Amino acid sequence: MNIQHLTYGFPRTKAVFFDDVSFSLQSPGVNFLIGENGAGKTTLADILTGSRPSNLALTWQAIYLNQQLPMLSSVRVCDVAQLVLGIEYGERHLTLARLQKRVDAATLTFLTPLWQQRYGQLSGGQRKLVQLLLFLQVDRQLVVLDEPTAAIDRQNVQRLFAGMRAHSERTYLVITHDSRDVAAFDAFNVLWLHQHRIKCYQPQAFYQAAQTEPFLGAFVAGH
Repeated sequence: MNIQHLTYGFPRTKAVFFDDVSFSLQSPGVNFLIGENGAGKTTLADILTGSRPSNLALTWQAIYLNQQLPMLSSVRVCDVAQLVLGIEYGERHLTLARLQKRVDAATLTFLTPLWQQRYGQLSGGQRKLVQLLLFLQVDRQLVVLDEPTAAIDRQNVQRLFAGMRAHSERTYLVITHDSRDVAAFDAFNVLWLHQHRIKCYQPQAFYQAAQTEPFLGAFVAGH
């Protein structure tokens, strides 16, 4: 998935934020977008998913998972599944039996014991993971996840990554500040957004660059 000559400026200012920026996403595959706070990671994600108009002619369908939908504590997990997948696939009554045909094995294993539980009974991490895994079942070529592992324990992070691996035909762009996310994958592409430019690294090159680039070194070290 190649992005060529991206140029973008915020509508209310004359300053150009991205000026003739080109880079490639590993497609299909897992891409990590890293950078300092305020570097423009969310702005780039908005552009790639079509939320911010730019000079790019997007040729892919995308889904952007950047926050949880607010849910009442009385809402059940099955109701959330009905909201997400029932609408997407036209299912008026999504039962567990029908869910098996719509989701991957890892997601089914996670959702089954929670199916009738109410949101108020779940931990914050479980609530977030329920929504992330359900939205991962929606078929889109590009899936952008904004800090998906924040506030989720590492056991549930592995469940999330299992859901991603179950749909390996897709292109993932994961915004993260946690080096453990990157280390969980053998094959990946890192995009470092720095001073409005993007540098791309495959695994070996990334860890080599971390020895000389202070920001990358601090990222890998978990600082």
